[in-house]
Amino acid sequence: MIARQFSQLLKRKSHTLSISNELQHALAGKTPVVALESTIITHGLPFPQNVEMALQVEKVIRDAGAVPATIAFINGKPKVGLTINEIEQLADYATRGDVNKVSRRDIAYTIGNNLQGGTTISGTMILAHLAGIKVFATGGLGGVHRGAEVTMDVSADLEELGRTPVAVVCAGPKAILDIEKTMEYLETKGCMVATMGSRGVNVPGFYTRDSGVKSPYNFNDAKDAAKIIHAGNKLGLNSGYLFCIPPPESIALDDAYVERIILKASQKANELGIKGKELTPYLLSEIAKITAGISVKTNVEFVLNNAKVGADIAKELNGLNQTAAGQRLTAGNHQPSQIFETGREKVKNYIAVVGSVAMDTHCIMTGATRMADSNPGIIRSAIGGVGHNVALAAHRSNRDSSVDTRLITSVGDDVSGSAILGLTELQTDGFFIDKKHTTAQYTSMHSSDGNLIVACADMDLPTKIPLDHITAELAKLKPQVVLTDANVSAEVLEILVKLQREQDFKLVFEPTSMAKAGKISKIRALKPFPNQSFFLATPTVAELETMFKSFDYEGKFDVDNWFPIIDSLQVDSSLKKLSKETKSPFFNSILKKGIFQMGCYLIPYIPRLVIKDGANGLYVFTLIDDVSKLEFRNDASNFSILTKGSTLNGSQVGILFEHFEIPEKNVSVINVTGAGDTLVGVLLNELCVHGDIFIGDGDAKYRSLKRAQLGAKLTVEDESNVSKQLGHLA
Repeated sequence: MIARQFSQLLKRKSHTLSISNELQHALAGKTPVVALESTIITHGLPFPQNVEMALQVEKVIRDAGAVPATIAFINGKPKVGLTINEIEQLADYATRGDVNKVSRRDIAYTIGNNLQGGTTISGTMILAHLAGIKVFATGGLGGVHRGAEVTMDVSADLEELGRTPVAVVCAGPKAILDIEKTMEYLETKGCMVATMGSRGVNVPGFYTRDSGVKSPYNFNDAKDAAKIIHAGNKLGLNSGYLFCIPPPESIALDDAYVERIILKASQKANELGIKGKELTPYLLSEIAKITAGISVKTNVEFVLNNAKVGADIAKELNGLNQTAAGQRLTAGNHQPSQIFETGREKVKNYIAVVGSVAMDTHCIMTGATRMADSNPGIIRSAIGGVGHNVALAAHRSNRDSSVDTRLITSVGDDVSGSAILGLTELQTDGFFIDKKHTTAQYTSMHSSDGNLIVACADMDLPTKIPLDHITAELAKLKPQVVLTDANVSAEVLEILVKLQREQDFKLVFEPTSMAKAGKISKIRALKPFPNQSFFLATPTVAELETMFKSFDYEGKFDVDNWFPIIDSLQVDSSLKKLSKETKSPFFNSILKKGIFQMGCYLIPYIPRLVIKDGANGLYVFTLIDDVSKLEFRNDASNFSILTKGSTLNGSQVGILFEHFEIPEKNVSVINVTGAGDTLVGVLLNELCVHGDIFIGDGDAKYRSLKRAQLGAKLTVEDESNVSKQLGHLA
């Protein structure tokens, strides 16, 4: 119930804030989150150090077990959780000077004028608070500038710390400030300030470990800090918290050295008349020049150090909040009807896809290709992988609020993995972060006319999805339908067969490619009807042939188990009869290509086959366990044949073969890469919504398959792997 209420709250806020999918899921699922500012990208560091630093900080937070939330304004939209593309976009605008520096006073103007904006501590605190994020890690704090008794130059950061309940983790006030006056100001505003270390450790001075200014309080570790935040939030205090982390001795600069540099830079700024919000960036830039870049390097190290501590605090606070929530629910303060709303909440029906996700990069030369040389061109990256494409298609085509899709996969602990986590529309609960192996990637080089020159595939990670991770996710979801692609290991297929028998979900096999389609035949526990584990397989014609050959090679067409079923289905006699009696040129071509024979031979192991044949449409095989109960309409498909076998287990069995042509012939082909994956994803959604569409009068099957085919058409006519228009399918 709590997660649902939080989800509703996020939906209300989404009219104002744009919160990334990953963060919505993290916040709703009570996963620790750490906010990050963006002025260090737009005004603090030069390119490309700013982008590199932003990605490094996010990685540090993920490594520590929390989710990063970089905050900024993109085209006037307040964004909580940036993608890599958005970080790069922000940095690009910054190089042109087209980014506003956003504190509280600048927010409305930035939104109203659709500007790009880098958030200060003040701006970040506001958006973090609106999103429900409690901890924010940064480099140094703004504060009271030297000479403020004359200029009245006081950072808005201090005002925000007095009225917004977010904990800021930093390396202390920036060294260019009057740190003593900054502490006095924060005391007046009611902001709790504590420095990490034993009692008596002074406030750090950003570049230095000791500013010489006494810290009001001290704390020993992340747990101590979390207790302070938790206590203040519990009382409803609306002020912030400042936790100062002295920089490690290995990267801290000498106090006297830093002071001399600051005085020199401040004097120059005064002579040039630089003040207001331009002053801090100018001073930091001058310090970077004087120190030959050493200050920039240490600045980055401070941020990384603070991010790690911030993540640790967020985790500890998350634990305290969950404990408190559990205590409230069991304390007897609420009536059961207020805690449990079973009558109001629909039970979720889950689709689980086990398989690959990859970062696909396509490079297209804009001129003649020069080998062994750098070529100008266009480079595009997108999330791919069969598992991801299928899950995304199921998600985008869904019209039923009770149905949800989850992808169970692995990504590496690297830049590509972070990009996928940040960019995907799918919930990432089922993503395993593999710290030992790299994210799956595919990079292709194309000539200017689109022809492939060479490609490189690093696709090993999907074979390493941990078995215990898959088992735990399926136990949690209790899905109605589970699809596995053939990128996973044979061990994963074995465990899925075992889990299918325990949990009784519909298990679907997507063969993925000719090279991998035969992997299913290696499953030792594979049994034929009526003890089959797989509900459906969705091969292409070429993959069907690979499956047939591999089943034969692995001895699956055996006398003891498989043959009695084939004999009961009377496949051989039916084939002879059909060859003589059927005058249909279409069916004769299917017989000539061996499609009908191969489908019949495989159907005892996989009682439903949807075979994809591009522009020729779909060939659908269904094993009928009781022909007398089949409500069959032969006008639902373009061609159909029902073969009736003998009695097996008290009922007459048979095979229904149907051909479904593509519903719309006028197709503008742009990209065929994800068409098959899209078809399968839409079909998965139909199975979860409508159940077994293959048994019945044919209407449900026709409607579902037509919807899946129309979905594939949308993707064929789109540049993306999975069309964003799937939500408009009728």
